[in-house]
Amino acid sequence: MNITNEVQNLNKDKIKHKYNWKEIALIIIGITLVASAIHFFLVPSNLTSGGASGIAIVLSHYIPLGVGPLFILVNIILFIMGFICIGKDFGTRTIVVTLALSGLVWLFEIIFPNPKPLSDDLFLIITLGMIIQGIGVGMVLNQYTSTGGTDIIAKIMQKYLGLDLGIGCVIADLVVSIFAGSAFGMNIFLYSVMGVIINGAVVSITISGLNTSKLCYINTKEVDLVSKFIIEDLDRSANLIPYKGAYSKKDNVLIQTAVSTREYIRLKEFVNDVDPTAFVVTSSANEILGEKWRRFI
Repeated sequence: MNITNEVQNLNKDKIKHKYNWKEIALIIIGITLVASAIHFFLVPSNLTSGGASGIAIVLSHYIPLGVGPLFILVNIILFIMGFICIGKDFGTRTIVVTLALSGLVWLFEIIFPNPKPLSDDLFLIITLGMIIQGIGVGMVLNQYTSTGGTDIIAKIMQKYLGLDLGIGCVIADLVVSIFAGSAFGMNIFLYSVMGVIINGAVVSITISGLNTSKLCYINTKEVDLVSKFIIEDLDRSANLIPYKGAYSKKDNVLIQTAVSTREYIRLKEFVNDVDPTAFVVTSSANEILGEKWRRFI
């Protein structure tokens, strides 16, 4: 009976998580940033950073259709390839997010038709565009979904060629850049390759930045006060680790806790107020998973 209740509670938690509005809001902001980078930065200058958007930009050079509808068509073809080759491995959410991104690019084409290049400096365009796109992609990936595109090609190569997923993505994006170069010239190819590199770096930095928290070890005489503050004011938990001082040879208790960057500022101030002689060691935690933090999957 207890096992059944636990399973039911787990299913309720999953259902509840499915309708997490904070995550939905972050995904919407993320795909808006990606769509803006594509429409206002890349498309007017014929630049690409690989992906399905890059394929759509190249195809628009040969086919009399806008990037928006081609973007949707490319993603549909990629999803069909994915279902045939690797099955339902990328999930419904990725399909919804990818089609929403494609639709938003198309909507931007309707609302803001034929945008002019924001600058004649391609280096400036690709750099700013990739920063905006990379932040958006990072926000989407951080919610356990993706914007599809060449990720699907990378998964197919992983299955049949045994390639690492990251290497597969780079290869697929570089191939798209080569086609962009054949359509728009060597200059565009070189800038597109640079865009692939910048995009990957910004995505990685964004994901790390969104997940970074503080892991703290607090040596204080006011263990009860500090523990109470962590639990009641910060709504976090803590471990009390018994130890013996190497110098004093006295038994004591060390507080171990993980907090967000904002909470760490409050925690520092409180510890300083109640025990100015406290000793605090803090390090950055790249990711914290579990209750009151991010889910595992």
